[in-house]
Amino acid sequence: MSVLCLDLGGTKLAIGRVAYPDKHETQTYAVAAITRLPVPQQADYAGMLLFLIQAIEPQLDGSVRGIAIGVPGTVSLQNGTLLEVMNLPCLIGKPLAVDLEARFQLPVSLNNDANLFALGESVLGNKRNLLGITLGTGVGAGVVFDGRLYSGKHCAAGEIGCFPYLDGIMEHYCSGQFFRRFAHCPGEQVRARALAGDTDALVLFQRFGEHLAELIYQTLLAYDPAEIVLGGSVSQAFSLFNDALWQRLAERADVSRLEGLSIRPSTEANAALIGAAHWFFQHQGESNHEMAVA
Repeated sequence: MSVLCLDLGGTKLAIGRVAYPDKHETQTYAVAAITRLPVPQQADYAGMLLFLIQAIEPQLDGSVRGIAIGVPGTVSLQNGTLLEVMNLPCLIGKPLAVDLEARFQLPVSLNNDANLFALGESVLGNKRNLLGITLGTGVGAGVVFDGRLYSGKHCAAGEIGCFPYLDGIMEHYCSGQFFRRFAHCPGEQVRARALAGDTDALVLFQRFGEHLAELIYQTLLAYDPAEIVLGGSVSQAFSLFNDALWQRLAERADVSRLEGLSIRPSTEANAALIGAAHWFFQHQGESNHEMAVA
C-alpha cells in the first residue's frame, strides 16, 4: 500500500508514491515515481486545482490509499482549508482537500510543507526532537517534539519567516527573496558566481548568513532545539554562509545555548514526501506500531 505525496512549494511541485509499512511488520519507506514540475504561480484557484489534478492522475494506481500534500502556508487541520499561503495566494480560503477528495474519492490530508519536511527528517534520522527550517521561495519551519509533529492550533507553529525584522519580515532576508532583492537575480545564479570566486557574490552570502543567524537566534529562544536541519534550495549553498552564520550566532547567543547545537543542511531529497506519508499514516490513526526507515 502507498500514499501519493505532494510537496507543493512556491515555484516547484514534487510528487511521488511512498510505500509505507504494513501495520503488522516493520519495514522501510520506499519512494517511487517522483516527478518534479514548475508551479503555475499566476494561476487562479481553478487553474491551480486543474494543475494538481493533472499531476496526481498519472500517479494513481491500485496501491494508492490516499493523498498527502505539503503546502507553503497555514492550514485548518479540521477541514483542509488553506488559511494563509503567502506565495500562492490563489489557494487562500479554498477547500483544497475537499475538492481533491471529491475528484479522486480518496482521503486527502494537508499540512504545512516545512512541518512535513521536519517530520520526514525526524523519521529518516530517527530523531525525536528537532527543528526543520526550509529556505526557499520563503521561510518556514517544522517542530518535532518527542517524535510527534507540533503544528499548533492553525498549523502555524513554525511560521518563523513572518517574524518582524529590519524593514520587513525575516523571510525577506533569509530566503531566495534576499538574492532577488539585493542581487536582482535568483539565488542559484548568485551561488554559481560565488563558487567561481566572485567577491560580490561571496559577500552577499556572508550577509545572508548573518541574517539567518538572527532568525536562528530567535528560534533558540522560542524552541531551544538541539538540532536544526536546513532544507530548501538556498540550503544547498550552506558552505557559503556557514561561517558567517556561526560567527554572528556566537556574537548574539550565550555560549550555553550554542553548546552541542547542530545546524546542518539536509541530505535527504525526499524528506518532505516521506514526512507527508508519515503524517497521513498518523492522521489515519494507524501509527501505533513500530516503523523504521533506512
